[in-house]
Amino acid sequence: MYRLWKELNSQLRYQIIFPFLLLTLIVAVAGGLVVFYLVGQSLQERFDNQLASVTRSANDALTSQEQANLQFLREVAFALPNETTRAPAVAYALARRDADGLARALDPFFRVGASRNGVRLDRMIAFDRSGMTLADFERSTEALTDDYLVHPALDLRGAWFTDRVLSGVADDQGDKYAGLIQFADTNTLYFATIAPVRAGDEVVGGLIAAMRVDSLLATMAARSQAAGITLYDEAGRVVSTTFDTTNDGTVPPMSLELLSKFEAGADPLTSALFSKETIGGREFQFAYVPLIIRGSSVGILAPALSRDYVMDTWNSTLGPIVTLIVVLSLVIIVAGISIARLITRPLEELAATAKAISSGETHRRAYIISENEIGQLANSFNQMTEYLVRLYGQVQSEASQRAAIVESITDGIVVVDDLGNVKLINRATRRLMGLSDDATPPAKLSDIPLNRLVEGVPGFGSQRASDLYTLGEYIVRASIAPVIASDGTRSGYVCLLQDMTAEVTVDRAKTNFIGTISHELRTPLTVIRGNADVLLRGLAGTIDEEQRVFVDSIRHHANNMTGLVNNVIIIANLDSGTLSTDLEPMDLARPIGEAAFPLQSQIKAKGLTLTIDVAADLRPVLGDYDQVRQIIYQLLDNARRYTATGGITIRAHDCGDHVRVEVEDTGRGIPPDMQEQVFERFIRGDGTSEGINSTERGIGLGLAICKQLVERQGGTIGVTSVPGQGSTFYFTLRYANDTTSPENSSTPLAAAA
Repeated sequence: MYRLWKELNSQLRYQIIFPFLLLTLIVAVAGGLVVFYLVGQSLQERFDNQLASVTRSANDALTSQEQANLQFLREVAFALPNETTRAPAVAYALARRDADGLARALDPFFRVGASRNGVRLDRMIAFDRSGMTLADFERSTEALTDDYLVHPALDLRGAWFTDRVLSGVADDQGDKYAGLIQFADTNTLYFATIAPVRAGDEVVGGLIAAMRVDSLLATMAARSQAAGITLYDEAGRVVSTTFDTTNDGTVPPMSLELLSKFEAGADPLTSALFSKETIGGREFQFAYVPLIIRGSSVGILAPALSRDYVMDTWNSTLGPIVTLIVVLSLVIIVAGISIARLITRPLEELAATAKAISSGETHRRAYIISENEIGQLANSFNQMTEYLVRLYGQVQSEASQRAAIVESITDGIVVVDDLGNVKLINRATRRLMGLSDDATPPAKLSDIPLNRLVEGVPGFGSQRASDLYTLGEYIVRASIAPVIASDGTRSGYVCLLQDMTAEVTVDRAKTNFIGTISHELRTPLTVIRGNADVLLRGLAGTIDEEQRVFVDSIRHHANNMTGLVNNVIIIANLDSGTLSTDLEPMDLARPIGEAAFPLQSQIKAKGLTLTIDVAADLRPVLGDYDQVRQIIYQLLDNARRYTATGGITIRAHDCGDHVRVEVEDTGRGIPPDMQEQVFERFIRGDGTSEGINSTERGIGLGLAICKQLVERQGGTIGVTSVPGQGSTFYFTLRYANDTTSPENSSTPLAAAA
């Protein structure tokens, strides 16, 4: 079964036909369901409309019955005396409480009303102003007799309508009343219409025209053509029904759910609530509407129709619909299979050609004779194959040429993807790593044993090189750049490894030579300074003023030369990695004071003022004591050299998580384009009198030394200056309780490793 499925699923024609068949089946089933649903809905809608029409007809029949009763009562109330039967006028008999005369006057009207179409009286009652009945006739339930019953007098004073009728006061519906009444002498429920009888302007009594509810429902059913009508009270209990409960079965009361829906109806006067009930084995649909009499709801009226019409119609339409759906589905399936074959045959030829070309038969071409899109596809495929064959040869040639170029480059090249996986290394990289040509290259860039060179880094003649690494016995400069495609996306990195072993060796020799020369210069300079001091103090004999000037100049220049030599020695120690930085807690005021002390006389000699502003409650900082003192000394000496008038201020203040030390002067300032360069080696002033032409000028190493010493202690250094207003050099130090390592572990290879 699996092999069959795999075989069928591997061919395009089956992949087209099977989904098409499945889709056709789904559409047929779904379409059939939709058609059945729509037909059923249409039949149900027609049936609902018919039932709604029946319901309206039933309500119209009730209204007509009420109007007919009122017209009949109007005729009776205004009847004149009848000389033939010696019957007085009805109003006169009621006014005189003449029961016999009233009976003679009402007898012909009752007989006529019992048989008149539209009236169909079952009971007629006349009552006087006291609420007592004077005449009460009721038609016999026997359909073939004209006899009627005469009921004894009834007391109607407690009835809901008596006081309203006798008062003669009309409401918004008039002075006539109607409703469902059940008299005390019988258990029969009547639909009654009540009207006052007047003698002149005085109400002398009232007349009641009543029709039994079962007769009323039968009349309404006949007029509306309903299969049956049921009357429910407001609690949903059956009051009366036209269904033959003996043969048809019992009409069930309204359920609580149905009653709740009826009570919650938005507009029960214009829209009916439908439900299905089974009576005597037949299914009926009921429409529930309020029974409105004289503007008030007195119950629930439920006309019903048999659902045999819906089922018969449904059964008659089901067969043709199913046949039509099946025939259409078969036609669509046959047409779909034929069309699929027309499409798949040339595609199979195209697939076979592509498979042959992929297996190496580059001479193979697709032969499809067609002018449609598939034919165009075949022609385009053949042209594309020709182009790709030519392009493949060209790419192979260019790839071979590029590979030869990469292999011939003397610098190491490593190509990696975004995840750091090594994709290519050249022969120079293998040489630097000590790998043979057939050895497995490293899998990731991080597998190449590159270690940062921290000792003996060249930099005396240039800035400190931070991109030098050791790779086995070689020293290399590593640089990395992203590989950017033509669409701007990054596809990886290329790392260049430049062999710097010879250059570093030469630079180290140069640094060692400079350091040695500087140390050797210290001895004669110390002798010169010492002898000058002896001469100035007069310990070697008295000298005149002119001689003192010469000796003082010797001592002054010897001191300057000593400072320059010391700076060169510091630079040599930094480059060779022999200068150690020992961080320890210290009071910042001490190195500031020691650095300022030896320069105070020189500052004063230039007519400058020196101000030291260090807060007494400043917390201890973390740093190398000698190096911090050297930093402050260099900054203060630099300010002294480049300030002609004014003063110098040293301040240290708390900046939250670090201390900021500032050396502010009132010199000529530094141009904005020079502020970044002043911390580079051998960068001096701008040629002003306080700069390169000054007798106290240096060689441009002081600020470079400060920068490296500050960074070794985890701080930063900078300058703010406005030309003509002075400069403020500042650096930061961490507090003693900050144990964060000051070393910067980032490397240029971090992004790709």
